[in-house]
Amino acid sequence: MFQGTFALFHRALGVDFRLTRTHLFRFMFALMILFCLFTAHASSTMMGAAGLTLFTQIVYLNFMFILIGGISFFATAITEEKEEQTIGLLLMAGVNPVSLLLGKMLPRLVAALLLLSVQFPFTLLAITLGGVMLSQVIAAYAALAAFLFFVANLGLFCSVISARSRTASTLVLIGLATYFLGVPLLQMLLTYLVKEGWLVGRASRFAVAGHLLQWLYDSSIITQINSILITGFNKTAWGYQFWSNLGFGLFLFGCANLLFTRNALNERAASPERRLIAKKRNHLFSPGRAWKQALMWKDFFFVNGGYSMGLIKLLAYGIALFSLCAFISYTTNTRTFTIQEIGMTMFWTMLIVILIEISLISARVFHVERQWNTLVSTAMLPHSMAYVAYSKVLGCLLSVLPAFFYLILGISFSIREMTYDSTLVFAEPGFWLLCVQILFFWHLTAYMSLFIKWGALPLALIIMFVGNAFYFTATNLLLLAVRMNPTEGLNIALAVIQLACIIIFHFLIKDRLIQLASE
Repeated sequence: MFQGTFALFHRALGVDFRLTRTHLFRFMFALMILFCLFTAHASSTMMGAAGLTLFTQIVYLNFMFILIGGISFFATAITEEKEEQTIGLLLMAGVNPVSLLLGKMLPRLVAALLLLSVQFPFTLLAITLGGVMLSQVIAAYAALAAFLFFVANLGLFCSVISARSRTASTLVLIGLATYFLGVPLLQMLLTYLVKEGWLVGRASRFAVAGHLLQWLYDSSIITQINSILITGFNKTAWGYQFWSNLGFGLFLFGCANLLFTRNALNERAASPERRLIAKKRNHLFSPGRAWKQALMWKDFFFVNGGYSMGLIKLLAYGIALFSLCAFISYTTNTRTFTIQEIGMTMFWTMLIVILIEISLISARVFHVERQWNTLVSTAMLPHSMAYVAYSKVLGCLLSVLPAFFYLILGISFSIREMTYDSTLVFAEPGFWLLCVQILFFWHLTAYMSLFIKWGALPLALIIMFVGNAFYFTATNLLLLAVRMNPTEGLNIALAVIQLACIIIFHFLIKDRLIQLASE
């Protein structure tokens, strides 16, 4: 029965071990662990319980990477076979659904568990630095392993019911956000409604909902980690969170197995799809005739959804901003939420949304050409590759206009505060360094997307985190040694270096696109 599982397992591990980027990723992760150890050792002379600081950094670092792995690594287990249209061939070869699911999920789970296990000896060094006991280390890694099992099966389930990797990753992100953010928010809302007396006479009906929310909250790894990191932790490592996460994982695997036959052959070729684009020319949301800038037109409509997706974003952002302002007004007991406060809330919220949107654009703007196999035909157009690349970027940036509209609206509502704050912020060198780093991150993500199939965005995040951590720690230690404080000069030097790298990325991306088009 499991012959297909072993074959797929052996093949996946063999391919994984032969890839250079796999070992590079593990090497970078080891560097991050060593960096945390180095900073904890350097600060041990100035603070107590340096081991607890090191242990906390490592635990949350693993938690962050498990989340990223669930969104990018586990969510593509089945969808990559659907996109390559090989599911039918595997089924015809006699691989049953259970063997196929295990063969696609287990190699990724084993690779992630190996990454957890190799850092265990380094984490034991936190005990020697003080503030941590062996029971806490074992409990933390047991909680992380159970959570990893849950996230792996969540990604597998979303991969089974989705036709594309992008859809599966989005579903995993929504599921994790609901689990970690939705449950506490619903608890707060339920508590507020009970406190205000709006649920009088319905207390017994909502008591079940309260117990269910508390059950989900207690099963969260964040709750378990916060409990483990408390000094004097003496609970068992195999507690409620451990078994509930394993149970959730097995339940999701069972659901994936039940729905596999129904969703196995919903394969879609790697070609553009219309999604919300109307086919009739006279329709309101139809792309109509191509613009003079045809590549901008193509990416705006067929990559980012066109007018229909823009209208959906406009309505969704408006409802979200209204709900956020109402929530802030009620929780702070401020019945008169001024127009200036509403404007500042709109500005900062939409600024974060724009940064996230452009980050996602940078990860897929060139990747879709490889996914749709259209890079060769695009390169045959009577335009340079630089013109093609810039046209695609501008077409994708048009999709940010709904968020930009609310950003401008927020600025107009709080023009006085924004004018005063901008004069202070623009005079800070740290602000310009942050802007350069954001631009550098976007270029790095776009460049990485031309080399790896999935996960360019999380990989760029890792590189930025490691690079910044190494740079700022090294400079701070150097300044501590020479007893000088030319911090602004070092920040300006970093900004200049990254600006030069941004210019270099333009040429590297063009050369890489030409190379891919010639293959």
